[in-house]
Amino acid sequence: MGSEVRTVPGSKPARAPRTKRASSSLATLEVPVAVSGPGGVACASVIRQRLAAQLVDALGPVAASVAPSVAGLAVCPSPPPKRRPASAAATSLAVGFWENLDLPVPQPHIAPGRAITGLPAYLETRGTTQARASRPTPMGTLRVEAVGTYTVDWGDGTVTGPHPGEGRPWPDGTIAHQYRYVGSYDLIVNQDWVATWFVGDESGTLAGLRTTARIASFPVGQIQAVGVNPPPRR
Repeated sequence: MGSEVRTVPGSKPARAPRTKRASSSLATLEVPVAVSGPGGVACASVIRQRLAAQLVDALGPVAASVAPSVAGLAVCPSPPPKRRPASAAATSLAVGFWENLDLPVPQPHIAPGRAITGLPAYLETRGTTQARASRPTPMGTLRVEAVGTYTVDWGDGTVTGPHPGEGRPWPDGTIAHQYRYVGSYDLIVNQDWVATWFVGDESGTLAGLRTTARIASFPVGQIQAVGVNPPPRR
């Protein structure tokens, strides 16, 4: 005799009961490890793995036993966000902005306004080695971050640089020169700029811009010994 399924008007057909499968809950296992960071310096990182909760409970003591090996290490820096290669359109916007950017110009000075042969003359650049600028574009805000380094032509055939920092007066200055001969020299300070630009998730680098300043006819003298009240001749 076969079974018969009847449908009662206004009701839904009865469904056979379903067996619900028990799903294992997941948890995250974190294991601290020492890795080689920037410049080969060891730093602390964490390896994370999604596992069954029961397995995480079992491995937890093992992970904890590793922690002392990374004690005292600095946390590894986060990797920079990945950016896709710059498109021609974004590069064109950046180059146009870069080529028309008003970059800082140094204001060189050497105190007290002259130098003495054989003694260091300390150049004060009186500028800045960093510059930032931005502007809105159809692709988003375009940002430029530039870094400048100094090259100094001292006017006597000596050129020094690139100097990454600002020139300061004596005794803290690091941009200095000793003139050998008395004279008047045209001293030229060039600052070469390199920049990184960002727009949306695109970025790139730019170079080739230079700002220049000079100290014209910088005087270099000489110290001469002068006798005062010489003893009478015998």
